[in-house]
Amino acid sequence: MSFFKIVCGVFVGVLLAIKLKSLGNPLWVYLSIALSVFVLFYIVNRLSLIMDFLDGVMGDIGLESGYFEILIKIVGISYLCEFASNICKESGFLSVASQIEIGGKLTMLVMSMPILLAIVDTINSVL
Repeated sequence: MSFFKIVCGVFVGVLLAIKLKSLGNPLWVYLSIALSVFVLFYIVNRLSLIMDFLDGVMGDIGLESGYFEILIKIVGISYLCEFASNICKESGFLSVASQIEIGGKLTMLVMSMPILLAIVDTINSVL
């Protein structure tokens, strides 16, 4: 499915959600979440192609793929946290959105510790 079709479908869904919201119907929140999940699945499908390509490049140049996997996981966490945070903000739960953002940042920090330790070890070996 082309991205143009995705955008057109989402645009129609957004117009419907705006109409539902103006009528006071609470279904607009669920429609908004469904549209967001639909786009997220499309993006994840495309990202898998990019990840396969980059994994092949990493193998060709001889770099350890463990660090690459950690970076991909960190990027995924940031996307999911932003996705969840935006849904919470749109629904009016600003404090929950802030907590999701803080939790995501702390999770990314913890996941990046092996990379930080590798950098420190490299610096120590040079000095």
